[in-house]
Amino acid sequence: MTEAEALSKMYAPGRRRPVWRGGVMQLWTTRGCDKACLGCTQHSNLGGKPTRITPAQFELACRSVQGYHGVIGMFGGNPCTHPDFEELCEILAWHFPFEQRGLWSNNLLGKGAVARRTFNPEVSNLNVHLDQKAFDEFRRDWPEAKPFPLESASRHAPPFVALQDVVADEAEQWDLIGNCDINRRWSAMVCVFRGQLRGYFCELAGSQAMLHQNEPDYPDHGVEIVPGWWRAQMEDFAPQVRFHCRACGIPLNIRGPLAHDESAAEQVSQTHAAAFHPKRPDRLVQLVTSRGQLGEKVEHVTDYVGNGAF
Repeated sequence: MTEAEALSKMYAPGRRRPVWRGGVMQLWTTRGCDKACLGCTQHSNLGGKPTRITPAQFELACRSVQGYHGVIGMFGGNPCTHPDFEELCEILAWHFPFEQRGLWSNNLLGKGAVARRTFNPEVSNLNVHLDQKAFDEFRRDWPEAKPFPLESASRHAPPFVALQDVVADEAEQWDLIGNCDINRRWSAMVCVFRGQLRGYFCELAGSQAMLHQNEPDYPDHGVEIVPGWWRAQMEDFAPQVRFHCRACGIPLNIRGPLAHDESAAEQVSQTHAAAFHPKRPDRLVQLVTSRGQLGEKVEHVTDYVGNGAF
């Protein structure tokens, strides 16, 4: 497959896809999280001071996606760790109807009352990652919520094993990119890169940019956040695809380790190795240089709970 052929198959942010309400638009709030899951796509498992969106920036992000048909997700990390969580909820509720508002969280951390009145549990992704206390808090303070059952373990594909580091053939790279699970089945994102709001056709592209944002030579391929930015065609996001997709591990469709397997290692390849410093100092890191070091393939990496079954 060529780049042009891959782009013709891919989903621009405004194109309907087979997920809740025909699409998900993530509004990133922070990578801060009380967990450190293996293979976190938003590098909440890595060290360093988490950055956050400001309420003023969140207001602009909401305005920019007015008219979007799908779910508007408050995304992290765990958004409940954001010190302005309640204010962000008020902003989101002012801009969008209840039916569209979703929360991505593993732990309410005392924010159950505001979460209950703000978010539609039918379009929220609530994975407690086997945490009994967090599960009980959801059940007590947001009884309509649908956290994944406590026995549902998750497996995360290694997102920072760059495709370009383990697949040499360019045609194969584009074939994998053109069929990427996140692009075809999941979400675009608004986030903060070097203090500025930026839009990405894919949440992984935005995550990569934020991981490397302190590197002075790292390019800014995010689009300016203006009203309707998400209506652009896939060709308009070609610079993001060209740079970020080949630096991503999701198109490889790897069945990664269990998110809380303390004996497992974080997997990273050369493209991201210099920025990869686990939050937990005892966590092992494996530098991947070939596909043979990776796990078996799965049909959909987005089915991370299903992949968690033994």
